[in-house]
Amino acid sequence: MEKSKKTDMAFIASMNDDLLQNILLRLPAKPFAFASCVNRSWNIVCNRILSRPKMVSAFSRNPHQFEAVEEAIDKALSDPIRPDFVIANITCGNMEDTLSLITKRVGTRVPVIVSIVAGVLGIEACNDKAGEVKQNDQGMHICPSFAILLTIGYLPGIKVDVVPVIQSKEETEAMIGDKFVMDIRNFMSEVSDHAAPACLMLFGEDTHATEPIIRKLDYAMPAETIIVGDQKGEFLHKRANELRTVELHKDESRVLAGLIFARDRHRPIAEAGRVQFHTAISRGMSPVDLRYKVANAISTLPKWPATLMTAKRIGEAEVLNGEQILDDIEANLLGNPLWEADPYIGVIKRRKYSVGLDQKPKIMASLVFHQVTGADEQYLTVNGAGIKTGDHFQVYIPDLKVAEASLTAVSSQLRNIMSKPNKHEVVGGFVFAGSGRGDSFFGRPNADTSPFLENFPELRFGGVFCDGEIGRSLSVDEGEEKQVTISQRCLHVVSSVYLIVSYACS
Repeated sequence: MEKSKKTDMAFIASMNDDLLQNILLRLPAKPFAFASCVNRSWNIVCNRILSRPKMVSAFSRNPHQFEAVEEAIDKALSDPIRPDFVIANITCGNMEDTLSLITKRVGTRVPVIVSIVAGVLGIEACNDKAGEVKQNDQGMHICPSFAILLTIGYLPGIKVDVVPVIQSKEETEAMIGDKFVMDIRNFMSEVSDHAAPACLMLFGEDTHATEPIIRKLDYAMPAETIIVGDQKGEFLHKRANELRTVELHKDESRVLAGLIFARDRHRPIAEAGRVQFHTAISRGMSPVDLRYKVANAISTLPKWPATLMTAKRIGEAEVLNGEQILDDIEANLLGNPLWEADPYIGVIKRRKYSVGLDQKPKIMASLVFHQVTGADEQYLTVNGAGIKTGDHFQVYIPDLKVAEASLTAVSSQLRNIMSKPNKHEVVGGFVFAGSGRGDSFFGRPNADTSPFLENFPELRFGGVFCDGEIGRSLSVDEGEEKQVTISQRCLHVVSSVYLIVSYACS
């Protein structure tokens, strides 16, 4: 017996690296981690296998939460990977239980974000086919079935952690916005030689505080920083090396969690193997040729923020009430029923921004969408706050033709990534799709994930349906006296924001 063991060990030790690598490549994550500790030569081979970044997603629609979480984790960890971060998006259920199950499997050193979303989409764990699960449009009245999307990433040369925004009762949005930016900068100074992150993935609570903070972040971060995310939902987070999520004190509330991707000064990677982040946006809105200036705005806060407003047509003096504005909109819809059109207003918010007390404030224009929810003989009612007298706005409606054309453009944009110099290999993808999209909007399944399916059929991508997609872009608007305004557009509706992770493999 002892002789047989020695013979087996001698055979294992004599295996050449190519054969060993071929065997280790087939191991799930946990046995692979054990194999890397066998001896120095095995560790070298394991590190060679993991020289390539990886980001994998898997979703399960198993209605039993525990079984669904385990199924998604098993699939995501079915190949060699050392998790740098985990994102779990669930449609309902207990976030604490989900976080606990994940931590038991990946360890306490890995940062984790768990969020409740309007739906999930990606590759199913049980059959490796593309699919999507979305809550009923009346999901707040009907208990949705449980589904989970799990995303695990290993990104050599990138330091990943969670920076949260927690608001106490006495703190204003301006105060916590400044603190969020400073917390990100402090994290960068600790781990990176770069001043700003390569990428930020944001997960927000359904509160009026998220919009001004995201706009401040858009102002504070350089243009090369990719910012994507879900503006409205619920989340829990666990930072790296924390045993569990931090308990909130009395009168504190969660506002936002940012998953920060920073170039790690302690694990530098040559340019040829560097992880790169890219973004693309498929829009689903078209403007109606109606432009207004807010004459009066009244905000209702805090639980269900809304704005009551009157407005003037650009260049005219007459103040229009809510019903008159709706009549204007309906007249421009060419006979289509108004409420079937689901109108929004896109408000250009010109605001002064600064971070802290040392910086001189600068003006930045942001285009922000607010859904029209009602009207009467006094006011037009839209959801959300932060609209001021004097703001300009234009009417927008969801448009299937625009969305289809935009998906084609995104697909072409993704193809171009692979044709860049130093051939880029796409290793991960994630999509934040507006809850108004999906198969009910397009009339066909998997439309929002078609750019991934067409270009990277083997990619284990993932995504979520959300109420407020975050993605940086610019918008050009022609206002009074043909004056052109270039506005930041970081908050979207009826759109899909794509995050693509690649690396230069030669």
